[in-house]
Amino acid sequence: MKKQFAILFFSGLLIACGGESTKEKAIAVEVPVVSELTPERVEKVQEVFSTIPSPMETADLFYGSGIEYVVEITNPSENVNSYVTNGQKALNLGVYGADLSYANVFDQSQESMIYINCSKKLSDGLDVSSAFDVAMIERIEESVNNRDSLMVIIDDAFKVIEAHLNETGQDHLSALIMTGGWIEGLYLGTRTLDKENPDAELMKRIVAQKSSLTSLMDLLITYDNSEVIAVEQKMKPLQNAYSKVDEKETNQEVIFEIAEAVNQIRAKIIR
Repeated sequence: MKKQFAILFFSGLLIACGGESTKEKAIAVEVPVVSELTPERVEKVQEVFSTIPSPMETADLFYGSGIEYVVEITNPSENVNSYVTNGQKALNLGVYGADLSYANVFDQSQESMIYINCSKKLSDGLDVSSAFDVAMIERIEESVNNRDSLMVIIDDAFKVIEAHLNETGQDHLSALIMTGGWIEGLYLGTRTLDKENPDAELMKRIVAQKSSLTSLMDLLITYDNSEVIAVEQKMKPLQNAYSKVDEKETNQEVIFEIAEAVNQIRAKIIR
């Protein structure tokens, strides 16, 4: 499930607000959508998909390390009303998607519903909730307590979201959703490290994210969108910390430098 942001949306019935006039339809047809997917960017996206784990996969990895669910480290649901720009909404859609995956992996149904509602609000704000129909809603309701089924729904949801954003010339938002989800997944992992006795396997998995970061940064620098550029600049300290990683030998000092860097970036994203 590499090609998913692990984001689950919960939306109500879509009610039409009335048909467009013939003039409005003509205007809509005459305004072309300018695609952001240049050949270079398509190649970078493919590289990201081949290296970066989805938030669900990241949560699964940390779950396999024997850590416990800690609700206090996720993004508070009340923050959802603070995100105004499309960039903020996209980043935190990724964040809440990772939190949702984290809760789902640990079978936290009540928390999962909270993050579903946060994701719904942000997806509405990005005008992507219309991609979900009644059948999808029914699948969510029927599978809320079934982890494997929710994973399938998550994958289906991502495919619809990706197609919608690409078709409307907004794939920079896809990149921000992916970035927010990856940062949150790494944050959740680093926050569970015991400073006195850090888990060796978990540290290895954090180190292994170096290639994912490289691919993600290579994608972000292809955009001239101001919000993407701002995020790419915020991630420089994390990139610097990862440059000190020796993949053959785990250095605890470097691991905790990575943890501090991702903590600062994440704090700027969710504020």
